[in-house]
Amino acid sequence: MITVSIPNTFIAERTYAVKALLSALCGIEVDILVDPDQQDYLLRWESRSIVIKDYFFGKCSKSDGYATSAHLPSAVKSATTTGLEGIIAIYGEEKFEASADQIVCHVDLFAGVFFMLTRWEESLEGPRDQHQRFPASKAAIVKAGFILRPVVDEYAALMRNWLQSLGYAVPEDKATFTVVPSCDVDMPLYWCSKPLWKSLGGRWLQHHRITQTWRDYKEYKEVLRGKRQDPFDTYNYLMDLAEKSGIRFTFNFIGGGQTQYEGTYSITDPFIVDLMRRIQARGHGIGIHPSYTSSENPSIIAAEKKAVEQSAGMTLTTSRQHYLRFKVPDTWRYLDQAGIREDSTMGYAAEPGFRCGTSKPFQVFDIHKRQTLSLIERPLLIMDVSFKMYKQFDIEKSISLCQTIEQQVKKHHGELGLLWHNSSLSEIDGWSGWNRVLETLMP
Repeated sequence: MITVSIPNTFIAERTYAVKALLSALCGIEVDILVDPDQQDYLLRWESRSIVIKDYFFGKCSKSDGYATSAHLPSAVKSATTTGLEGIIAIYGEEKFEASADQIVCHVDLFAGVFFMLTRWEESLEGPRDQHQRFPASKAAIVKAGFILRPVVDEYAALMRNWLQSLGYAVPEDKATFTVVPSCDVDMPLYWCSKPLWKSLGGRWLQHHRITQTWRDYKEYKEVLRGKRQDPFDTYNYLMDLAEKSGIRFTFNFIGGGQTQYEGTYSITDPFIVDLMRRIQARGHGIGIHPSYTSSENPSIIAAEKKAVEQSAGMTLTTSRQHYLRFKVPDTWRYLDQAGIREDSTMGYAAEPGFRCGTSKPFQVFDIHKRQTLSLIERPLLIMDVSFKMYKQFDIEKSISLCQTIEQQVKKHHGELGLLWHNSSLSEIDGWSGWNRVLETLMP
């Protein structure tokens, strides 16, 4: 066991960061001691020690707290100092000292872990995108150009190396790379999820051909008569694809909502109920997809969870927010209170990569209540529309970026959390051939 002495300020936050890095990611049992005379983080065992200099919480006042713009990192950079080569320094200085029995690091690893995992910068007042989400472009890690680096995972690897170099028997990392695929069912069917005139009108805007509109109408009639499969009915394909690799999809369903961004189906619709039965019968998962306005309303989350559970005929414990709309840390707390045990919203729509700096599931910390929640966050790293709609990449460039992310996840034995909508496999509306991107992500 390693004894970790911490200063007598922001104890809950420091304890969370220490346990997240050392216990959860490095697998090390720790005994945390609060020492009023301690100014930094001191890790001790036998006659050896590691000192992580405090460049964050020690500079924050109890009255003002830490979640203020004044405490945002001034410069996030890749270190070049010997002993820290390539490490992303969020807080601290590029200074490193090592001897036979002690290492002193001036990059505040624990502050960096806390910053990335809690996403406290996203709780600050500031600009929001068209869906009132924290803009990826404003995130410190994005602005610094490191969104494709799992910073927290890299900190854990660095810490493991330091401990081993000082003779500590670090437990073997038994985690293995795995793909965790999911599908958000926003529009379950193409021809039946909205009025016919809207569907035909949408197609007309793409091709402007009367003959094609007539063919579209004939397709609609054939789907209604059961003579043809709806373009968005790709659920069997998704399940078949996952089963070939020995993994399972999680399908997230919307249980309500009153905005223009949902309402394409009722959770009690016979098709939806039957679809959920088929998903369960094949051993795949079902989660809830709390609607557009739910991120700031715990009663909506609870009601929609109940609605989806009633149609699914089972208790559900996983979720992802619709449109990835999220308010830090409140939405996490609301999900936790509703009985959700795993969320997978934490990915930027506009930027694939490591929003939380990790490819590993982690326990959530509520910065307002100053406590660790039961809720586990499973980071979302890859989403179909991020490539095609936000970054406007073609298929080949998308595959290349996916492979870059995948390599990082494999390196750290993490989870490749990905989201592919059933509608993105329809071969219409510009998605022709994009199934190849998904197929390259399967193990």
